Amino acid sequence: MTSIQRLLRGGWWPWSRAHTTVSTARAEPVPGAGPTPGVYLALRDLLALEHPVRRLRWPARGAPVHSQLAGRHRARVRGRGLDFIELRQYLPGDDTRSIDWRASVRSGRTQLRVYNEEREHPTWLVVDQRISMFFARRGALRSVVAGEAAAVWGWRALAAGDRVGGIVFGDNGIDAITPGRGRRSLLRLLDRLVARNRQLHADTPCPANPEQFDLALAQLLARAPRDAVIVVLSNFDGMSAHSREQLIALARHNDLVLLPIHDDPGTARPVRLVVTDGSLQLPLDHTDESVRCRLADLAHARMEGLLALRSEIGCVVLPLTTSEPALLQLARRMASPAARAPHSHGG
Repeated sequence: MTSIQRLLRGGWWPWSRAHTTVSTARAEPVPGAGPTPGVYLALRDLLALEHPVRRLRWPARGAPVHSQLAGRHRARVRGRGLDFIELRQYLPGDDTRSIDWRASVRSGRTQLRVYNEEREHPTWLVVDQRISMFFARRGALRSVVAGEAAAVWGWRALAAGDRVGGIVFGDNGIDAITPGRGRRSLLRLLDRLVARNRQLHADTPCPANPEQFDLALAQLLARAPRDAVIVVLSNFDGMSAHSREQLIALARHNDLVLLPIHDDPGTARPVRLVVTDGSLQLPLDHTDESVRCRLADLAHARMEGLLALRSEIGCVVLPLTTSEPALLQLARRMASPAARAPHSHGG
């Protein structure tokens, strides 16, 4: 952590969030110019994250799978593997090679030896780049934080030898990259991420499409095999009862990690804003305490729904704010025991 903080203080990070208030009113990509730091992603910055990610001390290999940046994980599936876990009663469909005949004779019932199997986990990064992510009261835009966090997670998984791919979705389309070995799949994903990110601007003709969240999860359900690590980076706009069912289905056979991107309430200033979905505009008077309270209640209700999923299905929920670099936030949160949750794969 200390080495990364030195990098940030030394100017390695392309912009200073502590003293930057982002306004999307003038956040337009200028032809021939580089992307505005904190407003648009730059591929060079996502590639540059590989080096500091490798310098961080992440949870050690062999740590519980909910130390999600551990790299090669000890699979939560039970099968013929390396470490003996327990004896249990044989069930129809179990591998007969694992029957412990001596224990079966002693107990009078067919007993099965259960092992913990060492297995590589493909990583799926699901990154939201819709217009609803093109906002922040202070710091970087949510779309930028989501992209940075996806790059951090991808570089760490790749360094650990895992296959990396994912889904990037905007209001007008979805890009899917099947996890592959080596750097090629991650580079393709980052390239599509930057391309989707650069399509975002305040007067976009493309209307907001909350249903894209469900469509992205549906594609993931169709593509992701069992025993994958699935990381969803979004503000979860459009989260519905159907979304919840899909997340539960994904968590049933995979390790699910939710990274909600939100504004840090402590950085909010009492100002007047105008927000837009690309076609309609709405003034928000943050100087009005009742308006601030209603918005805070909505954000709190959405977060409570995600935290309820953590308790119910054992997924991991790591909220990220727009006021601090994603690399620092992930490193700090992954080292915290609160980031880990009980988990049980079905089947």
